[in-house]
Amino acid sequence: MNTPTWLRVLYVIAYPLSALMLIVWAIVTFAYDGPGWIHFFLSLGMFLLIWRIVAGGTQDSWRKYLSGR
Repeated sequence: MNTPTWLRVLYVIAYPLSALMLIVWAIVTFAYDGPGWIHFFLSLGMFLLIWRIVAGGTQDSWRKYLSGR
């Protein structure tokens, strides 16, 4: 199985990207009167976080995933 390059990059940056989305969502929601579409950041940030945790698996599967095999 060859993992596409974009998916490997997303796998590596999923934690920081999800944290950034959740922080932006929290700031805009609680500090300002944010529009309804800002809740998309909450949904996508939680999705990325959960996906990364589930896709993480064991350390061996992580190495295989990043190597693209």
